Amino acid sequence: MADNGILLEVQDLKKHFPITGGLFARQIGAVKAVDGISFNIKRGETMGMVGESGCGKSTAGRAILLLHEPTSGHVIFDGDDLTQLSDSKLRERRPLMQMIFQDPYATLNPRHSVGKIVGEPLVINGMMKSGSQELKDRVAELLELVGMDPGYVRRFPHEFSGGQRQRIGIARALSLNPSFIVCDEPISALDVSIQAQVVNLMQDLQEQLNLTYLFIAHDLSMVKHISHRIMVMYLGKIMEMTDRNMLFDDPLHPYTQSLNSAVPLPNPELEQERRRFILKGDPPSPANPPSGCVFHTRCPLAVEECITVEPEFREARPGHFVACHLADEEGSSKIPEQTILASVMT
Repeated sequence: MADNGILLEVQDLKKHFPITGGLFARQIGAVKAVDGISFNIKRGETMGMVGESGCGKSTAGRAILLLHEPTSGHVIFDGDDLTQLSDSKLRERRPLMQMIFQDPYATLNPRHSVGKIVGEPLVINGMMKSGSQELKDRVAELLELVGMDPGYVRRFPHEFSGGQRQRIGIARALSLNPSFIVCDEPISALDVSIQAQVVNLMQDLQEQLNLTYLFIAHDLSMVKHISHRIMVMYLGKIMEMTDRNMLFDDPLHPYTQSLNSAVPLPNPELEQERRRFILKGDPPSPANPPSGCVFHTRCPLAVEECITVEPEFREARPGHFVACHLADEEGSSKIPEQTILASVMT
């Protein structure tokens, strides 16, 4: 069993995809999708993961579940290093780690009924027999659990809305009684009016079943709503990680500050008066990341040290981790007001 209430511990996890070329398809480089991330998640906790498209969020989630074989690093789940387990031992662990996928339109087999989709994991893992009354009862129980009518078991995915399909996907993920679920942008393909319903359902299920989530998303407001702690990723690395309130109220990393400035405020007057910091340029290619701090090419505060020396991912404040040379307990990496104004005006 894991110590200190920690269910999952990720240590220096890397996932590099080879780039091949030439007559013999030799490797000529690598896309560093995830490049040395370390964090832990406590039992019953939701860890949020945010960042721009292409920063490595989904790849990190899949590498943690070993759907992508890590290039290096360790994934310790409930005391067992998954990267060191034999295939048979890993198969024993897999039911406890599940995934809710991003696109409910693409992840449900259109040829299978709802009953088969939700019950198939139980049959494949040898827990119940196909067509048994026990399996039918369990599928009905799972559909009720996610707020759907058990009478839908004979229907097919095309008969449901996006929100209903995602509920079916959640029921499938819960079928094996997991303790840890990677939620890979589970609401991004849904209408805004439905997103809150799905997130509230996930929170209710977490409390009811004592689930642990890694919640990957673009919507910072929704991540703040559901998460206990949040990590911010950029170009395959973690820039900052702390509890949700601290991350939004007093962020230390300039990249986090720029993301926060993009979150709309519900008050129109405050929204009109606020100053936004807009990053210039595009993120560099993960196939050829910058030296030193990977963010220095877009950072308004970058100094010579940022260009040449990679910052350590360290605890700048109690429970507040950041990878920035300029960040300290006083938050000296704050973007100056004149920089924000200049960025908006240019």
